[in-house]
Amino acid sequence: MSKIQDKLARVKNLIAKKDTSVKSLLPQRYKKMANCLGGEIVKNFAGSYCLVKTLYDFSYIHGDTKLSDISKDKEYPLSAFSSKNESDYINSLRLRFFDTETTGLGGAGTVPFLNGVGSFNKKGFEIRQYIIPDYSDETAMLEDLSIEFNESTSIVSYNGAAFDLPILRDRLILNRVAKEIKYNKHIDLLHSVRRLYKRRLGDCSLTNVEREIFSFYREDDIPGYLVPSVYFDWLNEENLKDMEAVMEHNRLDILTLVFLVGRFSYVFQNNGENLDSIDDLHSLSKIHIRRKDQSRSLNINKRISEISRDNLADDILLFNARIYKKTGEIDKAIPIWKKLKSSNSKHGMQANIELAIFLEHKKKDYPEALKCAQKAYKYHGLTNCQKGMLDKRIVRLLKKISK
Repeated sequence: MSKIQDKLARVKNLIAKKDTSVKSLLPQRYKKMANCLGGEIVKNFAGSYCLVKTLYDFSYIHGDTKLSDISKDKEYPLSAFSSKNESDYINSLRLRFFDTETTGLGGAGTVPFLNGVGSFNKKGFEIRQYIIPDYSDETAMLEDLSIEFNESTSIVSYNGAAFDLPILRDRLILNRVAKEIKYNKHIDLLHSVRRLYKRRLGDCSLTNVEREIFSFYREDDIPGYLVPSVYFDWLNEENLKDMEAVMEHNRLDILTLVFLVGRFSYVFQNNGENLDSIDDLHSLSKIHIRRKDQSRSLNINKRISEISRDNLADDILLFNARIYKKTGEIDKAIPIWKKLKSSNSKHGMQANIELAIFLEHKKKDYPEALKCAQKAYKYHGLTNCQKGMLDKRIVRLLKKISK
């Protein structure tokens, strides 16, 4: 054998030994993760990752709500999740509930090491969690994860428009898997929650929404800011002590999205008959007004008045008066304006302006209209536009009185 052939044989032998050692090392480490989390190692042309599947049958109860109440084959109105009055419906079987756990809060180095996707099937609701044992496995995971979404499915997330989806899209591009995430529509429930519940809740974090809307309380839930450190413990020390808590945190986030979809659908299809909070009803009424649906808004306002006539907040009273004015029930708006006109607040200012308009143009009571306009002018928070309009009104009223 020549010297060159001898060298080639030694190099070939070294490469073979190196490959053998890597192949024997990786499966053992990966199996440790799969066994600990109750998952399986999935291999494709790009590498391997861990897949954990969890099925929740229709008897599952999330706080005070049962999964069977949310049909696996139901048509949900898109208007329930939008600021617009949309006429289309979407089938629950085409929804993909999505949530990620990442190594950071954003930026080029942030990696979504755990991606959870949930969907309905004939047995219940299944959550599939894609987790990478190492950074080098990201491409393999993304290849299979991307199959979850297509042009006929719609993604449901919580703050996904600002966080989850942009990160996933960036990682798909960086790993040369795809240029875009394929989906029909994206329903970001954070915006839906803020429109309907923010006035009452203030805190619209998902865990607070669970407690206040579904009476669901998490036990031993891991805080979100600790999630990256749990993954780093695995990478550095193969420590999986708290990884199951991270997996459960991810599953509960996705489950809450499912129940929120059902709740919003019922609220809008039944015009809030299941709402008993004045704040929530008022928020729903404002949504209808923005959609120019005055009749629905008026029905809700009447219900608000039946619940409480004397203890309503000033902004709710003023809003109700505005609806009465738009629907031609001015006789119901006038007592509200008169009740608010003595207030030095913004709502008192607006009530005085409305009274000045009514007294000048309808009642021709110029002296009283002038008093209301002058009272409104004393409000310290007037904009330049409001000052200009009041100046003109006061001058006009003075002229009318002098004649």
